[in-house]
Amino acid sequence: MLVALDLSQMDVYLLKYASMAAKVFDIDTVYFVNVATSLELPEEIHQKYGDVFGPVDEAIEREMQEEIDEHFTLPANCEMKLMVSTGKITDEILKLAKVKVIDLVLLGRKAELSGSGLNSKKIAKSISSSVIFVTENPPLEWKKILVSIDYSDHSKMAFEIGAAIQKKCGAQLLSNHVYKVPTGYYKSGKTYEEFADIMLENTKKECDNFFRKMDLEDVDYDHTYALDDDPHPADKIYRTGSEMGVDLIMIGSKGRSGPASILIGSVAEKLVEEGNDIPIMIVKMGKENMSFLDALFRI
Repeated sequence: MLVALDLSQMDVYLLKYASMAAKVFDIDTVYFVNVATSLELPEEIHQKYGDVFGPVDEAIEREMQEEIDEHFTLPANCEMKLMVSTGKITDEILKLAKVKVIDLVLLGRKAELSGSGLNSKKIAKSISSSVIFVTENPPLEWKKILVSIDYSDHSKMAFEIGAAIQKKCGAQLLSNHVYKVPTGYYKSGKTYEEFADIMLENTKKECDNFFRKMDLEDVDYDHTYALDDDPHPADKIYRTGSEMGVDLIMIGSKGRSGPASILIGSVAEKLVEEGNDIPIMIVKMGKENMSFLDALFRI
């Protein structure tokens, strides 16, 4: 797991959330990463103060370590590593996730606190790891989880991970499908409401087929439907999660490869921009993070 820190108040929330995630997901190694724009001090500062200032990266690591010691609880059999790098924050996170073969990334999703320079949309679209966008003052226990499904294999994986989390910590598992009335419905001679009923009946059949493909023994879940009258389903997904009072919204996304990912990826990208109150987990199916998924399935 990679946790991106920026030496702000957001780090406290991330570290506490990382403690929970590392325990629930049986994480083997946690990388705490800080990306600085520069690790160099001006020459005049060095000349004026001499040896007062040590290497800046070491100072950053010391500050990170202090925060980690205070707010992070390392699970048993889990290793911890600190890393300081330079460059554009988003690009460095994407690069480190690939180089270190990261399964899960935790990123801060700020509302009131100062920005971190992260491009959430780019990360959601480009990263091959699963990622959780953590809000300020997030819930530190998963009591209620919503999985948004579209009956794809990616949704299946997200739901199965939700089921694994339920078995591990007893969370209430909810799933929801957002359905729409096609724009040309009026050509059928039916009203919007009549065609909405037709689409609901159709999606219920799809839902039965979707869940029939999974082993749901001992899985307790509640599936609901939401009619979306907006051009994009992401806002409806977020509103549904907010109305249900969930602690986490999960959505499956294929990632960058394959034509189907254009639509699936756009929903995930848009979802992380919808609000700052609910943490969002985007589950990726990339080969790089299959070890993480396999570990979850063994829970």
